[in-house]
Amino acid sequence: MSRFLFYPHARDVIQRLPEFYKKNYLKRFTPITNVSYFEDDGEPYTRASNNALYPKEHFDVPPKVIFPEESQRALWGGEGIVTGFIEVKRTGTRVPKTWGPELRQHLFHSEVLERWMMIIVSLTALKQIERMKGLDFYLLKTPENEINSRLGLHIKREILMKLVDPEFQRSKPDIAAKYANFVIPREEAEWVGLTLDEAIKKQMKIEYEKQRLEASVPKKITLSKTLIERLESGGKLHLIPLLLSKYSI
Repeated sequence: MSRFLFYPHARDVIQRLPEFYKKNYLKRFTPITNVSYFEDDGEPYTRASNNALYPKEHFDVPPKVIFPEESQRALWGGEGIVTGFIEVKRTGTRVPKTWGPELRQHLFHSEVLERWMMIIVSLTALKQIERMKGLDFYLLKTPENEINSRLGLHIKREILMKLVDPEFQRSKPDIAAKYANFVIPREEAEWVGLTLDEAIKKQMKIEYEKQRLEASVPKKITLSKTLIERLESGGKLHLIPLLLSKYSI
């Protein structure tokens, strides 16, 4: 839970966040549907340690997956930690066990950012990156709820910001054309992958700078500009009550 939710003024800021950010933020918590939790070998029964046959276990809901803080600094490819029990064949007792992804440190190169990065990845994420032919394509094609990593979303935001940079488009036209299908407006790219706390801080900073800019302009100039615009548009000015109150004794 965001600590800003305890402050009323911060809760009001959430209502003023951009609509595209709120939409993507909700999608980030959408459960992954293309994950299979069971290995279907065609056998409806399983044999226990006492040589008895039992129907295989099938759950209506997926098992609870734990995503520790370390997963946010790596690329686990949607994998997490699952806790459960296993049965010891010798004694027939159940003992707790934890299953986690197979992790390894790997060196990746970003074609858009033009730099090498040493990242801890799971075997599943590594296979996905190889299948999509590069780290850039993996981050751009994979939904945020499947990436599920602050590191991955941070790199994705950098890539999107780089793609909309006019200087990059002039200096690297071949690479820009290669990733042209993933280009989004700069205003949206700046918000990709931000946590709720980061988005609130960014929105508060934008509003503060806007208020500061408006305060730096004298009211005389602002009101004069508004009056000229209304006169040019043919709007009716309610000056009669003002004149009557000014010259009345």
